[in-house]
Amino acid sequence: METRWDLSTIYNSFNSRQLQEDLDQMASIMDTTISLYSTLDKEALSGEVIVHHIRIVNKLNSLILKLMSYARMVSSLDVENAQANSLKERLDALIPRLNEMNVPFLRYLTRIDNLESWIQGSPLLEEHRMLLYDMQEQGRHLLSDDMEALIANMQQTGSYAFEELHNRLLETLTVDFDFNGEVRQIPFSVIRNMAYAQSQDIRKAAYKAELRSYRKIRDAAAACLNGIKGEALTICRWRGFKSPLEMTLLDNRMNRQTLDALIQTIDAARPKFRQYLKKKAQLLGHEGGLPFYDLYAPMGEFGCHYTNEQARDLILSTFTRFSTDLGDYARKVFDNGWIDLEPREHKASGTYCCNIYELGESRIFANFTGTFYDVTSLAHEIGHGYHYEKLNQNTMLNTDYTMPMAEMASILCQKLVTDRILEDADDKLKFAILENDLMNYTQMLIEILCRHTFENNLFEMRKNGPLTVQQLNQLMLDAQDYAYGDGMSSERHKYMWACKPHYYFPDFHYYNLSYPFGLLFALGIYALYKEDGPAFLPRYEKALS
Repeated sequence: METRWDLSTIYNSFNSRQLQEDLDQMASIMDTTISLYSTLDKEALSGEVIVHHIRIVNKLNSLILKLMSYARMVSSLDVENAQANSLKERLDALIPRLNEMNVPFLRYLTRIDNLESWIQGSPLLEEHRMLLYDMQEQGRHLLSDDMEALIANMQQTGSYAFEELHNRLLETLTVDFDFNGEVRQIPFSVIRNMAYAQSQDIRKAAYKAELRSYRKIRDAAAACLNGIKGEALTICRWRGFKSPLEMTLLDNRMNRQTLDALIQTIDAARPKFRQYLKKKAQLLGHEGGLPFYDLYAPMGEFGCHYTNEQARDLILSTFTRFSTDLGDYARKVFDNGWIDLEPREHKASGTYCCNIYELGESRIFANFTGTFYDVTSLAHEIGHGYHYEKLNQNTMLNTDYTMPMAEMASILCQKLVTDRILEDADDKLKFAILENDLMNYTQMLIEILCRHTFENNLFEMRKNGPLTVQQLNQLMLDAQDYAYGDGMSSERHKYMWACKPHYYFPDFHYYNLSYPFGLLFALGIYALYKEDGPAFLPRYEKALS
């Protein structure tokens, strides 16, 4: 079983001839297209222009994804790799140039009154019908060319810079923590992970130490958040959107009725989740609601450990039982060097799946140590890869799904493996797994309701000017009160706005909505599968593609 990536099919090195040729081809496409499009607003309307744009953007996006993926993956194996970081910076700097290319075309589409008449009869345009209508709608919100260029350039030193600054604040933040009378400075990420410690004393001490540590960064974090959200409000107003939420819904191809149904469904479930939180509090020795520091407390005994081979065999047999196609894909991942499995020095933390469209392959990044969580996380990422496998039957542009769809296949695969482990589990393990599911669902539904409420109120107040740290803290406490109610005690987390990177994404406001959508959609699909059995699989695979 291979446990390290094979990246040679992408590029041999940063000095490889193929990498340089791809960089040159990318630059050539952009230079030629920007020059060609400089007079596009004066050109007579022609279907050939649309066909040309679809073709060159498919190629360009494929090259950019390949280059960016390679840089990211090498950097993940060595976080201080200078060549990888240099290539990422070089690709990030292309955003203003991409705007120079895309904006004239979007504006061109808005000049077409009957787009359908141009689409019919062209197989390529038929294939991209939905995307073209999306582009036309985006074009209606464009400003002048000069204003669009100004926004793209200013964001480099505005919201994107604020996002990077916030990342650096968290990466370099150290926390004073008392280890049996000896105070040590430990990384912020380590303190955050102590929320899952077995010892309640450690969880509580880490929670208090974490809250104290925000004094070092709270003013800078507030400035970053005010800058990013203030910029979003300005851009939305100039583009003619009523709110950043309206812009987010358009980007995610979601209507307001769907969003309202999602929020109302979560809202209606709050009493049940509060019942669960109060029961967990009781089991952990609290009266009333659960304090924040015990929100992620592990319950029960997992008592199971998996070798690399055991995890592989469990995932393969589980996936094959669900679908031979999914099982065959997972076997390809394990056998072809598509996964970097184990933690080691200089390797980044976390897990993710990266798609390389041009090769029709994915790579999975993991830090597998043999725990139950590691097995289900591995299944989750293979699910992302399987989704890409189905999407890659399309053109590059048609693989770009919206964020609410991103977690569908991955959560389903995670659920399949969890249920398989439950089949053979004793009562202690069943309790631990089911409580862990409830804990995760609380985070993905009730916590996301809290974040959505906070972000709504933040945007509303930001219209009147920057918010102080005290105002942000109060907004967060109010949102937690609404979402958790008496399920959580008075020991809450007023600085959750400062530690969650999702609030600081300049291009993905309300990013958190993708999690509950993906969860509920995946559970709904799983329920349909259990009703219909294998007959449901063709519908599922079609949905993925």
